[in-house]
Amino acid sequence: MKKIFFILLFLAFTPDFAFSQNLAERLGYPKDAKLLIIHGDDVGVSHSQTRATFEAIKKGLVTSTSMMVPTGWSSEVGEMAKEIPDADIGIHITLTNEWLNFNWGPEAGKTAVPGLADEKGHMYPDCGQVAANASPEEVEKEIRAQIKAANQMGITPTHLDSHMGCIFYGKPEYLVSYLKIAQELKIPAMINTLIVEGLIKPNSKLFIGIDLEKIPVIDQIIMANPEDYLAGMDAFYTKSLNELPPGVHVMLIHLAFDDEEMNAVTKDHDTYHAPWRQADYDYFTSEEAKALIQKNNIKLITWREIGQALNK
Repeated sequence: MKKIFFILLFLAFTPDFAFSQNLAERLGYPKDAKLLIIHGDDVGVSHSQTRATFEAIKKGLVTSTSMMVPTGWSSEVGEMAKEIPDADIGIHITLTNEWLNFNWGPEAGKTAVPGLADEKGHMYPDCGQVAANASPEEVEKEIRAQIKAANQMGITPTHLDSHMGCIFYGKPEYLVSYLKIAQELKIPAMINTLIVEGLIKPNSKLFIGIDLEKIPVIDQIIMANPEDYLAGMDAFYTKSLNELPPGVHVMLIHLAFDDEEMNAVTKDHDTYHAPWRQADYDYFTSEEAKALIQKNNIKLITWREIGQALNK
């Protein structure tokens, strides 16, 4: 499933919807500007993750993040966000629990959404099991419960995205709820061309009532895969920044410290583990990365800015 989602992320968006013509100009930049959101996923999954991400927002190049609400450390996000005025924080809609010894159940509760919980009351470890067990109604209920809980923690989300891509896997009705709720909140929800072609167009009747022309179109989402990690994260990110074309792009990263806590959370994983997340933190707080951003005339933006353009 992760490999499928990597493919989804790397495919470029195309201007199927009116809003995409031209997003850079809608944001107030020249047509040929290079605009980049540097986005740290997974805040709330651990103290290490949240602390590293917010430090990279304050001291480094990270401009946006999204929180995993059902996890044990999610309330800390609201506390840390107080230190950053207008922090760009979305909801990383979480339908899975992929870690061995660090577990959580659905925010709505097992009784309310039984299809999202296994026999232990935990969320399933992968998207295939979610699709096999969770009804569209349960997924919508869980999305709403996560947003409500984030609001109670002091977070007004700037966007929605999907942990492990599970919203895009298995049932197109999951995507209907995701887009519908984003439009109710008047915030962007991340999708791409493959999702449009593979889910929305073949199931167009399901999306009646959703204003697809108001979906902001990102040109490219860039995320390292396991092969990139093995080859060296510095090399991958340096190449990506040096070769960034004009357009509006997202650099999707995961930041944490390679400490005892994060190693315990990611035990038995050889990808997205503590050393990977430390490498992301090190790069995006480095002087080298800052110099490359400046050298390549890359303008750093946020999901909040896109949301404001969406509502003009």
